[in-house]
Amino acid sequence: MLLFLILTHSCSDSDQIAITESVQEETKGDENQEIIVDQQLLGPNEIVLRIKILGSASQGKEICGLSKEHVFHVEVIEVVESGGSVSQKISKNHQMDVAFLFQPEQFEADISLEVKAKEGLCPDASSTYFTIIEHKILE
Repeated sequence: MLLFLILTHSCSDSDQIAITESVQEETKGDENQEIIVDQQLLGPNEIVLRIKILGSASQGKEICGLSKEHVFHVEVIEVVESGGSVSQKISKNHQMDVAFLFQPEQFEADISLEVKAKEGLCPDASSTYFTIIEHKILE
């Protein structure tokens, strides 16, 4: 029985390695390779979006009744990929406030970003909000 478990586990690892290598070969030389790799690493409640900054709050602002710093009002350009368990349905042209996990650069209005965001539950458990955990400025 132990031998069976070891063989099963080793086969699944080699399949995963083969899939990873084939994706890397397909994207070799492609400037979006880094984003494709990040998409495979989406955790629960994470989503990859292309957004446009519409404005920022000069000081901390409340989202969902929670005081947050680094809050920006954004418009969704495209939903690139959604991880498991994301409950808020987001579509193109959706506008919302998001909080950055860290102090971002000074973003001007109309700048476009590709971001990885994590969905959080509001204290009243009736809605959710997004916190940006990674970003890349699109040219």
